[in-house]
Amino acid sequence: MRYSVLAPVALCSAFMACSDSPNVPRIPAAAPLMSRSAPAKDPSATWSIPLADAGLALKSDGKFGDGLSSVYANGVCGVGTNIFATTASGPNPTGDATLQMSYPKGHGCGRTVIMSYPDGGADTLATFSNLNKLESNDPATAIPIGQTSLRRLIVGLSDRILGNPTAGRCGAVIFGDNGHLGEGTDMLLVTRVNATTWHVQSQAGPSNRALCENLATIYSNMTIDLTIVSSYALP
Repeated sequence: MRYSVLAPVALCSAFMACSDSPNVPRIPAAAPLMSRSAPAKDPSATWSIPLADAGLALKSDGKFGDGLSSVYANGVCGVGTNIFATTASGPNPTGDATLQMSYPKGHGCGRTVIMSYPDGGADTLATFSNLNKLESNDPATAIPIGQTSLRRLIVGLSDRILGNPTAGRCGAVIFGDNGHLGEGTDMLLVTRVNATTWHVQSQAGPSNRALCENLATIYSNMTIDLTIVSSYALP
């Protein structure tokens, strides 16, 4: 199965339909809990990847560092983020958290990530990434504060829309099986730190396998460590 990127909205829809590391980033203080009346707009998010990234499969471009992490913030340097957590995105919000960026061109500001493979190869490209079911108002998928659940991550590396010169080796790297794509791979551990913050990391090896979609190859030892912070508190 393949997906193709037709437009940011179409890409997002397709992904939604699919739906201890020593380098833990600094965790912001929790925002006040939101009221029972949910905001009319889904929250944006900040994704942070450790600057000390030896051994990580997903590395940052090293820009916009805060001393510990490279920060991908919504609206900064072409980055767009969302958490589809409220009915603003539909009657049954998926809870997916997305990160989209544009490949740097000319004098324009753009961002990339580095996908590093076990054989030593790597791709430096913009990504549309989707962490499925991070948080929503569905009790079946909500993660209580202080608890950890398994979640699926797609790191898309398309050469369309994102402006990438190529789709790289894999086109997409997938962590976790949704019953249609990703069989033989392993989901990620997502810990709810507080009302706004989730720490995302791989399971211990050998349960840290990911699918290289273009090659239909499963890679072992694909380690992830990142933090997602919502723009406002979620229940």
